[in-house]
Amino acid sequence: MDEFINFLNNNLFLNGFKMIKLSSNKLLIFKSFTKYSKCIYIDIIDNIIQVKVDKIFDVYGFYNGIERLIIPKNEFNDMKSSLRYIQKNCK
Repeated sequence: MDEFINFLNNNLFLNGFKMIKLSSNKLLIFKSFTKYSKCIYIDIIDNIIQVKVDKIFDVYGFYNGIERLIIPKNEFNDMKSSLRYIQKNCK
């Protein structure tokens, strides 16, 4: 996990996103926007990198009938392909 965190620190442009290590095998990358927060959840289990992207909408100030938009979880076997997917979602 520490190797992957170092890889992300050296190669990932966060573009205003924040990265937090939640546990020994979980990371959270997130950014708050006006109407929603975009969250990228990363789990590393047995050398498989699982990445899940969520948009969590502000239901108090801007309720539009949607509370959460969940994009399916993707699994990667190598760090470079997971980096491309994570970077694509850090916009």
